[in-house]
Amino acid sequence: MNKVILSGRLVADAELKYIAGSGTPKGTYKIAVDRSYKDKDGNKKTDFIPCEQLGKHMENLVQYLTKGKLVEIDGELHIENWKDETGNWKSFTSVKVEKLNFVSVGKKEESQNNNQPIFTPNFEPTGLDPQGFQAIDDDDIPF
Repeated sequence: MNKVILSGRLVADAELKYIAGSGTPKGTYKIAVDRSYKDKDGNKKTDFIPCEQLGKHMENLVQYLTKGKLVEIDGELHIENWKDETGNWKSFTSVKVEKLNFVSVGKKEESQNNNQPIFTPNFEPTGLDPQGFQAIDDDDIPF
């Protein structure tokens, strides 16, 4: 089974291209993924993974795939091998993405990344009756 699940940040804004002949939309992007271990100097090593995702939905999705966004991808590992003009073998590894999820982060980190507040401080919910809510004692919960 060929299954890859990665979580990382987009290195740059995604690009939208179309496959010649079929016209199928193709989004390409790279994510930075930290390795789970540190080198002898205590530094984490980061891999930059090329990804591509096909489908009509990419025409809309690509606008949200911007540099710095934290995403989780689910797909297949593809390794292309070929001989160059001098006869040397070359290879290129990428992930063919089947599913993509945006990962939310804490309010403090998100607002620092985007310089936009996550919540509106003066927001007042409508349609809620504050008198209708009651505190429940933990002993009253049946589970």
